[in-house]
Amino acid sequence: MLAWMLYVIMVTLLLSVGAFAAERAARLKRGGTRWIWITTIVASLLLPTVIASVSVQLPSVMSPAVAQKMVTLRESTTQALSPVFWISGSAAEPSGWRDFDALLTTSWRAASAAMLLALIASGAHLMVRKRRWRKGSVVGAEVFVTDEVGPAVVGLLRPRIVVPRWVTMALPSHQAAVIAHEQSHLDARDPQLFTFALALLVFMPWNLPLWWQLRRLRYAIEIDCDARVLKGGVDPAHYGETLIVVGERQSAYIGAVAAMSESKSFLEERIEHMIRKPVRWRHLGAATLASFAIALTALAAQVSPPNAETTAQSPAPAAAATTPAERKEIPVDNATLDRYVGQYRFADNMLFTVKREGNRLQAKITGQTFFDIFAESETKFFYKVVDAQVEFAAGPNGPAESLTLYQYGQVFPMPRIDSATADQMQTDLAAKIANQTPTPGTEAAVRRLSDGMASGKPNYEEMSQMLADATRKQMSTAQPLISGLGALKSVTFRNVSGQGLDVYLATYEKGTMVWRVGLGPDGKIVNAMVTPDF
Repeated sequence: MLAWMLYVIMVTLLLSVGAFAAERAARLKRGGTRWIWITTIVASLLLPTVIASVSVQLPSVMSPAVAQKMVTLRESTTQALSPVFWISGSAAEPSGWRDFDALLTTSWRAASAAMLLALIASGAHLMVRKRRWRKGSVVGAEVFVTDEVGPAVVGLLRPRIVVPRWVTMALPSHQAAVIAHEQSHLDARDPQLFTFALALLVFMPWNLPLWWQLRRLRYAIEIDCDARVLKGGVDPAHYGETLIVVGERQSAYIGAVAAMSESKSFLEERIEHMIRKPVRWRHLGAATLASFAIALTALAAQVSPPNAETTAQSPAPAAAATTPAERKEIPVDNATLDRYVGQYRFADNMLFTVKREGNRLQAKITGQTFFDIFAESETKFFYKVVDAQVEFAAGPNGPAESLTLYQYGQVFPMPRIDSATADQMQTDLAAKIANQTPTPGTEAAVRRLSDGMASGKPNYEEMSQMLADATRKQMSTAQPLISGLGALKSVTFRNVSGQGLDVYLATYEKGTMVWRVGLGPDGKIVNAMVTPDF
């Protein structure tokens, strides 16, 4: 947990610097900046989670049951950029850090709950105070008039302008500028935008760079509002004078709302921005800063999350991702292609389907996506998305009787089956998915697999030969991962996957994992994969 928190902070810092550069680029071009910061806040929450948890099947040719390589996005990152790597020399979380997981998790939940309650309490308190404010009118606009609050916009569902009493006695030019500013906030839905950003921080209140991003968002909201007001025709001199007058009369705190009154240093920044003249090199400067921002964003996506080197699918095979070999495509007539179209048995409940699209074949595994396969001879085809080949065993004239898939150094023969058999397999699979009922014996299989992997002595006799071979190849990385989680405490059924595998959540002393398991007719484990639970 500690390693992951450091990783998130590192990503957030890089995104923050990139957003600051993008903000400067936008200001050189006189563009809006609030959307830069709200996007950065969202990205700071989503990017680490997506990089650390999202997996991509490579390339939807293989099944998790047999030599499927589930490529997590983290595998495309750079360990040298990880803060954990700087500390421990590895992207893997030091084992001693896991002793703090329970404390950090409890503290995180408590902080999030406290912040959420504080936001609710602040909103309730504001509603109570609003009942004591009297309604009034300033330059034709309906407002709340108070003794010391405002100018500001308060409320979420029905935001209203609130002004202090002195505004009702100010010069007409000042009144008009104040109302124009607050009305611009209303029109742009700034209160809702800022409240949304503040609510997002409930998910990671410990992430200090996020709070700085929120502060920059608040500033950006005010500067963008100033620009809209001036563009609307308000006299710059009167408007600047109004900002100074408002700045001299600091408003009482009423929570995180869009307010015209800010600190003196920020007030100076706003006025300087309004009177600043365009510079000659603004186009070059904006392009340079924008490029820098893009580079930092890309760098943030390259920071490696912890455990990048040990997060694995086990006991599914651990073949490394490969790059398709250089192959040359040749044309094949449609009559020949049609001989290969059909369905082939890949596993007990999975099909390898081949169809023709125009003058090219496409293939897929049950539950996955069609990909083009390209002819390198009249019987042998290859994928461009991965280093894999399909070879058809063609009779003298009729349809192919079988095919063989070559991938990750393994060979997978598949016999052709008739349409009735294929339809029955699909019907049985659909029924299992619809029922969402686990196959008897899969929970016990998960427990045995987990214990075997943790001890380094799995029972290969209860696995299919293909799965046993794959498990042996991955033991060196999977065994430390499973054993490091401690004793298995519980196994809970989640659902049946789109490929008919039973999905279980396994809870250990120091974490959780998701297991996907399938049994063959003989009771042997033919499909198995384990991934972290994010």
